[in-house]
Amino acid sequence: MLVASVSFAQGNVSAVNQFGIANAAVITQSGLENDSDVLQLGFANLAVVDQDGRHNEADINQGGALNYANVDQKGRRNDAYIGQLGIANAAYITQDGRRNDAVIGQAGFLNYARTTQIGRDNSSTTLQFDIANSSNTMQEGHDNNSLVFQVGIGNSANVDQYGEYNMAITTQLGTDNTSYINQFGTANYAWTIQTGDSHLSTVNQWGAGNMSLVMQSN
Repeated sequence: MLVASVSFAQGNVSAVNQFGIANAAVITQSGLENDSDVLQLGFANLAVVDQDGRHNEADINQGGALNYANVDQKGRRNDAYIGQLGIANAAYITQDGRRNDAVIGQAGFLNYARTTQIGRDNSSTTLQFDIANSSNTMQEGHDNNSLVFQVGIGNSANVDQYGEYNMAITTQLGTDNTSYINQFGTANYAWTIQTGDSHLSTVNQWGAGNMSLVMQSN
């Protein structure tokens, strides 16, 4: 009897490219076919990637100085991207589950963003421009969606989603605006738009199929 065996590579893949001075990248991979790509241009940027599972994808691009990016993935087929351009921006993505997708983009100075996804098929995008904006997104469940868009100085966006098929959109254009969206249940929809300065909005949704639209300007 003749037996033929074919082996396919199932190792992890990591690529780090650094241009500049005192940039640092720390990559830890455990499992099968995880992929990490880090590009750093500038001075003293730090990227940390921890992947435990299989088929997870992490991409970090940093340009400028003193930026910090952290991706922690557990499970399978999670996808995380962090892009930073400027000085002293900080971004964190934590994913535990499968097929979660998270994007954080920062351009400016001293912006902070954190996204945590627990479950499956959740999607989050956070985009920050200018100075000292802050965003916190928490998703637990499945098929939840969040979009945060901030342009200005000192804006704060907070999104908590527990359940499934919830949608939250936060748009902030101005200075010192604060938004809270809390969703508990199924297929709730909330959109908060703040233009100008010093607005405060809180949306709490419990149940299914609720809809909220908040528009604030001055």
